[in-house]
Amino acid sequence: MKKRINELIRLLSETFEGEPWYGQSVMRKLENVPYKIGYKTCVPDSHSVAEILGHLIAWKNYVARKLNKDENCQIVIDSNQDWPSIEIKSRDEWENLKRELVAAQSEIYNFLDKIENDNFLDEKVKGKNYTYEYLLRGVIHHDIYHLGQIGLIESQLKRKEQESGVFKA
Repeated sequence: MKKRINELIRLLSETFEGEPWYGQSVMRKLENVPYKIGYKTCVPDSHSVAEILGHLIAWKNYVARKLNKDENCQIVIDSNQDWPSIEIKSRDEWENLKRELVAAQSEIYNFLDKIENDNFLDEKVKGKNYTYEYLLRGVIHHDIYHLGQIGLIESQLKRKEQESGVFKA
């Protein structure tokens, strides 16, 4: 039986592309972010929405590799691997970045679909001192945390860019 795995899949999906109780999911929020502000920041030396997406992709890929028991997979916090420098110059680049995010999320779903029972969730992640359930709950929390940042950046830039026509009223 995989009751806990199915619940984690539901939570992952709700947060990423569904309708969570707290507002918009990651993908719904990104539908409202025009590509022309994807590389902009509110505060100098802060991350852009595009960089946050690169960060989410990096960690989703990390989770997928850990689920596949890749003991050697590591991310150095605050490195270029953790926070890739991304600049969006066109709508196509923006759409490609979002597709890359969806693909990374899909890798997690694909893995979990193949698991036959919840016992896997209680196993320790290879090379770590936490379980696969903890890892999966962490990626959900990570999405929610950065969803808040994306919303803040969007609202701040919306005020700044309203007159430029980037945001349609």
